[in-house]
Amino acid sequence: MRQPDHDDERAQCFAGFAPESIAHYLEHVWLGTPNPVEEPALADDRTASLAVIPVSELAGRRTELLDAMVTLYGGERETHARALLSQWTKYYFGFTATAGFVAAALLRRPLAMSPDNTHIVLRDGLPIAAYFARDALQPVECDPARRYAPLVEHLNAVIEMLCTMTRIAPRVLWSNAGNLLDYLFEQCAPQFDLSEDIAWLFGPLAANGEANPLRLPVRQAKPRAASLPNPFSARRVCCVRYEIPGETQLCGRCPLLLTMSDAEIALQAASQ
Repeated sequence: MRQPDHDDERAQCFAGFAPESIAHYLEHVWLGTPNPVEEPALADDRTASLAVIPVSELAGRRTELLDAMVTLYGGERETHARALLSQWTKYYFGFTATAGFVAAALLRRPLAMSPDNTHIVLRDGLPIAAYFARDALQPVECDPARRYAPLVEHLNAVIEMLCTMTRIAPRVLWSNAGNLLDYLFEQCAPQFDLSEDIAWLFGPLAANGEANPLRLPVRQAKPRAASLPNPFSARRVCCVRYEIPGETQLCGRCPLLLTMSDAEIALQAASQ
């Protein structure tokens, strides 16, 4: 893990700023605009539709985003739109939310990530890379509210935009982001003391004094099945992937696992 080099005018890959445990999320995330040699995702591919757009223009890509998830998960674009869009955000947050986390939590710096100035690379509607302005990293900031403000504002803007595409409760998409952020904190815990950051980001109130949509995204609960750990780490809100026909394999933190019997848990394990 290294600090950004301000004297280097080339695009810098975010993976270099992260510990090995989470660096794989950031192999295609950049400070500055990479060229096709640096970022193979930008290379011309005549078998796919490649688009590099500001995140603020995602609203006009509804069909592409949903079709990308139909290709991966099945189902039908309109019938299963909310579950499909929920899955799309997991790919998207893996790039952008992880970058915002590394900047705020590990580098101790806010990351300017306005949807107008953050670019996402889509291949047939699937996010495959992202980049921020080369000067997007701001000076070191002690106050967590200021460090995390750009990340929270980015999540809020993107979630509002995506919720206009289909009838889905914002809390589902906030839960997707919160579950990822909780995992990132967990992975970094052996190397960094982030307890104060966790308390602030997942606290009951947001910076504006209103209820925090990221409040405790993962809870510790007693499962019905003895074969699961007790306590069991479960998301507070399900990502609704189960609504897609044929998607019977639940995620490892799905709250529905809490209600399952040992026999049902065994079937989940067998289907992996």
